[in-house]
Amino acid sequence: MNSFIYKIDYISQKFFTSLLFTIPVLKSIKILFHRIRFNTGNINISTDVVITNFDKPNPSSGIIFHGNCILSRHIEIDISGGVEIGNNVCISDKVTIQTHKHEFDGFSIFDNITSQSPLRIEDEVWICNNVIITESVKHIGKGAIISSGAVLTKDVEPYSVMAGIPAKHIKYRKEIPYEP
Repeated sequence: MNSFIYKIDYISQKFFTSLLFTIPVLKSIKILFHRIRFNTGNINISTDVVITNFDKPNPSSGIIFHGNCILSRHIEIDISGGVEIGNNVCISDKVTIQTHKHEFDGFSIFDNITSQSPLRIEDEVWICNNVIITESVKHIGKGAIISSGAVLTKDVEPYSVMAGIPAKHIKYRKEIPYEP
């Protein structure tokens, strides 16, 4: 039964983030849908964005937004392991975030054995175009930038710039001055 609910959730999110809902009159319906679905009014969701549980139902699945967040086009966020997103986070086009993986050592692939891990994205993070974040990532530090096309497989320190496949630390950026 729960897998049916997740399929309905997936289809409804695809529908409400379709190009049809970029029309100003319908955009307010999309905003209302996302406020109710994710219990927040601080997210700006573009087209073709899906945030759902792509694995078996479990108690840790879900998403929490702690502030402003921009989600651009063609994004899939798997919330199987639980996702927490800080304030002023920007996720650009064609990003995939995974929080579960399929186990295969000692199992038949058809057993469909999976494991989940939580992900926390701190404040002021920018995830650029075409990034893949794997389930092995549990923390992305404040002010980090994940460069276009990167495949992120490990945690990210605050104010780090990560790039490549697999993503590696390139440099640190200057910290954001504190504003009360």
